[in-house]
Amino acid sequence: MYTRKVLGAAVLGLALSLAGGAGLSVSNVLAQDSPASVDHAGSIRQALEQQLGKRAKLKLVSGQDLEGKVVNVGEKVVQVSELTGMEYFGATVRLDQVAAVIVRAGGQ
Repeated sequence: MYTRKVLGAAVLGLALSLAGGAGLSVSNVLAQDSPASVDHAGSIRQALEQQLGKRAKLKLVSGQDLEGKVVNVGEKVVQVSELTGMEYFGATVRLDQVAAVIVRAGGQ
């Protein structure tokens, strides 16, 4: 009798995990077709290209902020000059290390 309860609980657990897994796989399929999924590096590159010649703040994956004038955007890197606090310096940053591009709102 005890083994029946254990076996029944195991079967019930297996059935629930299979049902839960099926639900997850359906939601994953639906998420893959979502238009909201974007190419991160491409989106960052586009945002930086819109800021060419303007000042922008880059939030890096490491958590560090880097603010300056965007002077060049390549396939894999962005060049920033006139860094805030280090005006005579520039930087070249890999696009995959940029988490966000922060710009002044209002076109100023």
